[in-house]
Amino acid sequence: MKDWYLMDKTTRPNLLGGYENDAYLDYREDSFAETLQTNIATTVDLYSSDLSECKRIRCVIQGRMGDTQLKTLERIGLFLIGTVRAGMYIYYQDRYWLITGYPDNNGTYEKATLSLCQCKIKWQNDEGKIIERWCNGTSASKYDTGRTGNQYIILTSNNFTILLPDDDDTATLDNKRVFIDRNIHNPKKVFQITRSDDILYLFGETHGGILSFIADKNELDLDHDRPDLGICDYIDPNQLSSDVPNKPSTGNITGSISGNSNLKIGIPRYYTVSFRENGAEISLSSVSFEWKVDSDFPVSQDVTGEHNETIKLSASDKNRIGKSFKLQIFADTKLIIEKEINIIDVM
Repeated sequence: MKDWYLMDKTTRPNLLGGYENDAYLDYREDSFAETLQTNIATTVDLYSSDLSECKRIRCVIQGRMGDTQLKTLERIGLFLIGTVRAGMYIYYQDRYWLITGYPDNNGTYEKATLSLCQCKIKWQNDEGKIIERWCNGTSASKYDTGRTGNQYIILTSNNFTILLPDDDDTATLDNKRVFIDRNIHNPKKVFQITRSDDILYLFGETHGGILSFIADKNELDLDHDRPDLGICDYIDPNQLSSDVPNKPSTGNITGSISGNSNLKIGIPRYYTVSFRENGAEISLSSVSFEWKVDSDFPVSQDVTGEHNETIKLSASDKNRIGKSFKLQIFADTKLIIEKEINIIDVM
């Protein structure tokens, strides 16, 4: 093979003469790899959904000259097979583009749809961590006047459909309030995520996915919103951690299970747990515990109570009369207390 020929040197050429299909199968991926080394392709940055990982790749960008305004917000990307997943970002021409289409291939290259991201939104998760994602937005109220109300009060009105990568962080966005405003340094326009179409664009583990939300116009609340941080309903993470009550160490906790130690066939009995620390009774909410039934035979169980402090047990198999099992309480994987229950006949 000639030195200037750019296809993989490990692929032996086929002589064309009735075996053209074999030649295509041998060279199809190599031919596209060769294309990526020409001026037809361009260099872009490929980011993970949370923008934490980035690698520079070569790809072919199509659809650069859209015939309509909406088409100019979309591109088609051609990649080496196995390169991209829906929910990844492409940084191209100084803008972020979200991979929104289902990536598929024809044996030669992989093809996916890219949508332009117009803004970045921020919110906090339950631990107070600030999450940031670039999103693609389209109008969901194209002919709305932008105002709603009555003779007494008038409010602003607007709706967007926004697309975001599907990951653990964006799954927490539902019902949050966020800033969506071209004034990124002092935003005023607040939207609430009111609808999550979270199954429409899930393409599986291999192909990724995106989430579609409706953002409904809301009102700015300076008592809770922080335009300087770009966060609505801001929660100080330090304050959040200080609000969490200190739970006692299980090393100082003892427990007791109240209830009859004899369980009659066909008659349910109830058992309740209580805890003490250093001899003093403590609240059930301060202990993370669970019930366990250590038995060689089936025992019906039903846990109830505000803190799951009560369990109902019953047995129906008369062949188990005379046998016993252990009712146990575990806290943080440590056995706190156990009670032996005997199966007896109905007198």
